[in-house]
Amino acid sequence: MMRIIRANVYRSCLFAIGIVLLLTACAGRSTNSQANADKTSKENVGIQRVDRKLVKPPSTQDLAKQGIVLPEVNPLELEGTLGISGSQVVLPISQVIAGRFIQEGYPSKIDLAGIDTGVGFKLFCDRKNVDIVNAVRLITSQELAACAKSGVEPIGFQIATDAVTIVVSSQNTFVPNSLTRDELAKVFTVQKWSDVNPKWPKELIKRIVPAGTGTGGAVDLFSQAILNGNASQLTNAPNTISYDFVEQLHSEALINPYMVGFLEYSSYQQNRDKVRAISIDKVNPFLPTYPITRPLYIYADAKAIRTRPEVEGFINYYLIHVNEEVFNIGYFAVTPAVFNDSKTKFLQIKGTQ
Repeated sequence: MMRIIRANVYRSCLFAIGIVLLLTACAGRSTNSQANADKTSKENVGIQRVDRKLVKPPSTQDLAKQGIVLPEVNPLELEGTLGISGSQVVLPISQVIAGRFIQEGYPSKIDLAGIDTGVGFKLFCDRKNVDIVNAVRLITSQELAACAKSGVEPIGFQIATDAVTIVVSSQNTFVPNSLTRDELAKVFTVQKWSDVNPKWPKELIKRIVPAGTGTGGAVDLFSQAILNGNASQLTNAPNTISYDFVEQLHSEALINPYMVGFLEYSSYQQNRDKVRAISIDKVNPFLPTYPITRPLYIYADAKAIRTRPEVEGFINYYLIHVNEEVFNIGYFAVTPAVFNDSKTKFLQIKGTQ
């Protein structure tokens, strides 16, 4: 087995934990000030700016169908610094909600950092200025124990769903738009495209797969769906490169029509000129039956929700508006039942239900 080749293209800037997005309240709301805020977000966090065009805005009727209605929040009436850390995958959602919170009058600052779910929980449980954790998984029993020692009561709210999307270069003219699981298992383990289908080119398959800590376990999710849980088949396959920043996959797609890889759906949406999505057994990534999805969460301290108005207000605001934003940035809304569970949990913590 060939050893997986670690990509070092962006290594020097991967874990600058000090890279923090500082969102500050602005007295004016001019177009220029907003443009500067967008620029700062892009430079400090290292993620691409999101096209804010609404793909499918939920109607008032749609929102009403979600059942539980939370009380309105006036950000102008709140104050106190908020710290948000954790998964890079969830960061764009929290970034948009925080920006909207500030635009509507929140007078204090919100610090956001995109690192990793595990790091976010550690800082949160150790009371290291993290009030909210962005997470691509449930908190573990070990993390719960660490929080308990510090008197922190983690409460999770599922706020969206992401699809791990399989892609080929937009220059690829021979792979169809849909492959079976058996075909995909071969694509991610054999050497040449002709080993998958003799009609395809006798060219090496270059696999570009995520392996950085900020990728939210995408390799494990893919392996469970396609390789019967055997991730080593993928990571030890020949001509496989792991990336820490998705920009490497985008760059490879521009120059190599024989590449294949996977990434979060939002990144695919932003780079459809470079990559083409491959359905699994004719199921597209945007369909609810797509087999490689992951729930996304935010976590907060129940005690902080009860005692700190800014934490309570931000979580309340997040749950009110997140479904209006996830369509914009390439994620999927949770079902009304799941969303109502999050709202019910929040109201119970507040003691209003």
